[in-house]
Amino acid sequence: MSARAHAAVAAAALAGAVLVVAGVAASPASAASFDCGKARTPDERAVCTDPALSALDSEMGALWFAYSRMPLLMGASGARRDDARTFLSDRAACGANTPCLTALYHKRNATLKQHLGGAIETLTKEANADPAPTAPAPRPVMDQVSTLFAQCRNLGGELKGNAWPELMSADIDHDGQPDYVLNAQNLQCDGAATAYCANNGCDIWVDLSTAGYAPMKLRGSHPTLVQGVELTTLDIWVDKSQCADLPTGAACWGTWKWDGSALKASYAPRPG
Repeated sequence: MSARAHAAVAAAALAGAVLVVAGVAASPASAASFDCGKARTPDERAVCTDPALSALDSEMGALWFAYSRMPLLMGASGARRDDARTFLSDRAACGANTPCLTALYHKRNATLKQHLGGAIETLTKEANADPAPTAPAPRPVMDQVSTLFAQCRNLGGELKGNAWPELMSADIDHDGQPDYVLNAQNLQCDGAATAYCANNGCDIWVDLSTAGYAPMKLRGSHPTLVQGVELTTLDIWVDKSQCADLPTGAACWGTWKWDGSALKASYAPRPG
């Protein structure tokens, strides 16, 4: 559940508690946590017949109404249920002893107020907190991006502007996990013009999940992921030397397709 959703649940639960408490204050004293018409045990009958105990029970019912609707972690939710069962067991042990029941209810209500306040404070902090930044790709892929940035500096150059390599994603190796294609064509390195591109194209890196995102370097331009019926292929405009008998005015394109164990390339001319 998102922080906004948590906050909405907290607000609704708190509003419900306020309404219940207001209703209790405006009506004759009667137990709110159970039906007095079905009271059978000594502790239940004592609560229903004693106005002071009934008021304490009504307060507890309102607090529990709110607290029980607070989203908590699984372990905390289990502890919340256990605490409720313990209270009922302790109340039964008091029987019709009014001082025992009074002390027990005061303790229970104080505990619920503490838990409710803590839960609301936590949810409010979550709702107001800035979302944690998330990387656009797994760590090995982001490391490859850092390597591309360092490549310019290592050649004595300096990256121009705030350029970022083109990052594309698809399930190329058909394993249900995203794979990534990094195209360095957007990067311009002052002082080292050929850091990323040359006459035969630009650096293009393919990071497959089946290979642990180890980068595979290709060369060309205009990488395109093509979604097929069964597989996604990678098309790249490559150097004309890759295509034999290239017609005049045509361009050479390479298509990389997963064959079950590796990416296999095939080359064919296309209209320029």
